[in-house]
Amino acid sequence: MKKVSLLIPVLAAGLLSACGKGPNEAAEYRESVFKATAWHFGTLGAMAKGEQPFDQAVFEEKAGIVADLSRLPWEGFTDAGSADGSHAKPAIWENRADFEGKAQDFQDAAAELAEMAGGADQQALFAQVGKVGETCRACHTEYRER
Repeated sequence: MKKVSLLIPVLAAGLLSACGKGPNEAAEYRESVFKATAWHFGTLGAMAKGEQPFDQAVFEEKAGIVADLSRLPWEGFTDAGSADGSHAKPAIWENRADFEGKAQDFQDAAAELAEMAGGADQQALFAQVGKVGETCRACHTEYRER
């Protein structure tokens, strides 16, 4: 019983901090995920554009990271209040189904790139990098302030 009583304050603190996340924290969270995604995707884009030599192992690693990251930022779009101080347009919450569809398109394209990374030829990989980039632009065009 003593061990359980020691855990209660820890669990309560955890629940309070989880419930107490404000809109700015949500914006900071999703923007940090997007920055990390851009960091890793930048390497893939540089390879696809011929700005960096193709390295199969690096490509596979970065594609896998982008696919993993592609699933993370969406819970940071908590409510329209989380647009404050961020690049998010209110249209996200006005057209939630379309926004979520575009988010899913990005996740699907990133997952396909990661799946292809181990066995496709370079041109097919580079074409898929372009498709992932198109999904980013599609969402940014509609839902991100410049």
